Parts: sequence; C-alpha cells; structure tokens
Amino acid sequence: MPDQDALIRAAIALLLSEKTGAAALSMKESIADLLATTGVAPTVDTLQDMLLEMAEVRGMMVVLDV
Repeated sequence: MPDQDALIRAAIALLLSEKTGAAALSMKESIADLLATTGVAPTVDTLQDMLLEMAEVRGMMVVLDV
C-alpha cells in the first residue's frame, strides 16, 4: 500500500527529527511511538526495516532492544 508506506515514512521522519542529537534510539520505544502515531498496523518487521533504513541514511544508531 503506497499510501500507508508514505504515512509510515512521514511518521518515521518526524520521529527521527525529534530525536536529532540523541546518542541512540530505542527500537522498542520507536516502534511503539510509530504504531500510536500512525494508527496503521503494518508488521513490526516492516516498521523495523523502514526505521533502520531511514535512521542509517541520517547517520543515527538504533538499539535493537525488541
């Protein structure tokens, strides 16, 4: 679903911008925030993949604490 992916990517971008300067992001907290923010229910694996991909592009580290 392209519209759903766009919504998720926008939510991830917002989350990452809010966390700029953080030493690392918690995967567990980030996924919970994204699920609450978007209201969509993609698989957790999909959210994790998208979050890791977008964080890597921004040079951010995500702690895999799920």
